[in-house]
Amino acid sequence: MTEQKHKHTTETFRCGHCGNKTLMEVISEGTHRKYIDDGSEIEYYKSWEDYKIQTLLCPNCEDFNIIKFVENCDSYKVEMCYEPKTETIYLYPLLKEFADMSPKAKDIRDTFREARTCFQGELYTSSVVMCRKTMEMLCLYFKIEQPGNLHGKLAKMRDEEIIDNKFYEWANVLKSFGNEAVHSSEKFSKEDTQDILDFTYALVEYCIDFNDKFENLLERRGKVQPSPDLETTALTEETINTLVQKLADNETSAVRYYAASTLAKRNIEIDKVIPVFLSLISSSKFSKNATNCLKTIGSKAVPVLINALENISNHVNVRSAAATILGDIGTNNPDVIESLVKALKDPNDDLQYKAGIALEELGNIAIDAFVKMNPSPPDS
Repeated sequence: MTEQKHKHTTETFRCGHCGNKTLMEVISEGTHRKYIDDGSEIEYYKSWEDYKIQTLLCPNCEDFNIIKFVENCDSYKVEMCYEPKTETIYLYPLLKEFADMSPKAKDIRDTFREARTCFQGELYTSSVVMCRKTMEMLCLYFKIEQPGNLHGKLAKMRDEEIIDNKFYEWANVLKSFGNEAVHSSEKFSKEDTQDILDFTYALVEYCIDFNDKFENLLERRGKVQPSPDLETTALTEETINTLVQKLADNETSAVRYYAASTLAKRNIEIDKVIPVFLSLISSSKFSKNATNCLKTIGSKAVPVLINALENISNHVNVRSAAATILGDIGTNNPDVIESLVKALKDPNDDLQYKAGIALEELGNIAIDAFVKMNPSPPDS
C-alpha cells in the first residue's frame, strides 16, 4: 500500500504545542465563503468572508494544529485593488489572545507571546522572566515610567486605581517570581510556570480587555458609564461635617472605620482619616481593612506613616503595619528609606523583620541608603 504524501505550507507557522516555527505538513483543508447580509440591495457593495481551515502536522513534535484563516472583503475594494485582510486563528490548540489588538497594546501582546513560546519550548525560567517583562509593558501602556523599579510602578498603578489591592498583591508576587528567575538559580516547574502565565494573562485582561468589553456592553445597551466624580459630589457639606465628627476617639471602632473609609473613597479630609486607620490597625477585626485603605491612599499617607513608625509609644502592631505599608508606597522617598533602615535596629524583633521586608520590596534604591547608614569599619 502506497503511503499518501501531503503538501507543505508555503509559509511558516508556530506550533501551538512545542512553540517551534516551521513549515508544516497539510493533512487536510477546506474552504467556505459566507456572504454578509448588510442590508445592501446593490450587488456591487456586497461583502463576504472567506474561510479556509487547515489541519497541520508539526514536524518537530508530530502533533496537530488546526488553523482557521478568515478573509474579510468588500466587492468594491476588490475592484479598486485593495488587498483583503487575512486573520489567522488557532482553533486547536486554543491560544489565549488579548482582545485589545490596537498598536498601543502591541508590546504587551508580543512580550506575552514570547513568554508563552518559551513555555511551549520548555524554557520555563525564560517564560517567567518574560511574564515579568509583560508587567513592565503593562505599566508603559498606562504611561507609568517612574519610579524606575517595577514595584514602584505597580504601587502607582494601584494609587491611580488602575488595579485594586487584590491584583496589586498578585502582581507583586509575580514580580518576585521574575526576580528569582533573573537573580538566582531558582528553577520553575511546568505547573508553576503555567500558573504564572495564567495570572499574568489575568492581570493584563483585567486592566485592558475587561474595560473595553464593559464599555462596549454599555454602548450596545445604550447606557452611560457613571463618572468616578459622582460619588465625590454626592456628599453634602453637612454630611461631610457629620462624618468628620464621627472620627473622634469616643466613637466605636466600627463607626470610626465607616466614617473614615467613606471619606477616603471620595478623597475628602485625607489628613484626618489617616490617623484613624492607623489607630484601627491594632484592632484584630479592622486591621486588614485599615491597612488596605492606607495603601489605597498612597503617597499622601507617607508623612503620617513615618511618624507612626518612629514613635516608640505606639503599639508595635501599628509600627509594624506602618513599616509594611511604607514598603509598598514609599518608593524613591529618602525619608521613608532612612526611617526603615533605622527600624532594622529596633528592640522589637517583629518590627525589625517588617522593616527588612519593606526595604527588600523597595529594591536597589534602598541599598545605597543602607550602606551609607551602616558603613563598614575602616579596618575591615
